[in-house]
Amino acid sequence: MPRRGLAPMVIAVLSAACTQPRPVDRSDVETFSEVAMGVDVTITVAGTDAPARLTAARAAMGEVRACDGALSDWQASSERSRMPRTAGVTTVASERLFDASARAIEIAGSTQGRFDPTIAPIVQVWRAARARGVLPDEAAIDEALARVGWQHVRLDVPSRGITFDRDGMTLDFGGIGKGFAAQRASDIMVGSGHACHLVAVAGDLVAGPVAPPGAPGWKVLKEDGLGEPLRLVLLGEAISTSGDLEQFIEIDGVRHSHIIDPRTGRALSNRTAACVRGPDGATCDALATALCVAGVCDAPGLMRRFPGYRASVTMIGTAGVQSWSTAPGPAGPPCHADAITVPDAETAPPRR
Repeated sequence: MPRRGLAPMVIAVLSAACTQPRPVDRSDVETFSEVAMGVDVTITVAGTDAPARLTAARAAMGEVRACDGALSDWQASSERSRMPRTAGVTTVASERLFDASARAIEIAGSTQGRFDPTIAPIVQVWRAARARGVLPDEAAIDEALARVGWQHVRLDVPSRGITFDRDGMTLDFGGIGKGFAAQRASDIMVGSGHACHLVAVAGDLVAGPVAPPGAPGWKVLKEDGLGEPLRLVLLGEAISTSGDLEQFIEIDGVRHSHIIDPRTGRALSNRTAACVRGPDGATCDALATALCVAGVCDAPGLMRRFPGYRASVTMIGTAGVQSWSTAPGPAGPPCHADAITVPDAETAPPRR
């Protein structure tokens, strides 16, 4: 696995005669990088034992790859891709696939379907349309919608069984998989004794509970293409952003996002971006997608169902630029869950 030093100093080598432990300094911070899940994955870790850092990072990277092998819809050999799509046939899933499915279905219910992991049939319709540079056929969207609906997935916890109620259903973890993998990689780092770390699976970040040397936490710059970049310090939390900054198709002057409303099968046409910060990477990832679908008006009601999470949403539509956020928002100082307030959208003035 390629690796490179983060700090400007050479990693210190201890003398064999040195028996007293020394404090971690900047020269003991190292970044390990790899491509997995189709994106850049980096794990930055602090510790005085270089071989132990490498071992921990390799284990965490292996977990990200294992999540890809379980959840990918691009790999024909993935566990998700091999699931039967016949109604009533039960898949006995691995622990990773079942846990990701269970969390995704739970969030789908809490967001009233604004996030829905069964959206895969519609995603395929839009992918094919974007490849041709045209909008998808309305009849194709309607046909795909008949195979979508989180309420039609049955989960059996004791057996880790997953069963679909409708023929042709399948799962899509594009809106939760990277955050899920980042969180599991972070958990492995903590379990190995390396609590001072930052895991980044593309734009989904999870920070360990111990700050890097000489700093209050990990300094992070998050940008969604609509609002001002967020400069924040992350410690013991996750953060995710979602929007159409990079993935969209423009036809007849209308920009169609890669984010699709699972309830209608239509792509978002208003420029929208969301950022979510909180204790779990998978939840942050899925909530960022759900908030883009919810928009400014529905965001307060959605976020009241997720205590302990902070979020912001920005939209550009016919009414101009509108923003909403919890108080404090994602860039605000750390706070306890009961200190986070969720104002109504009407009280948040539009930004123009």
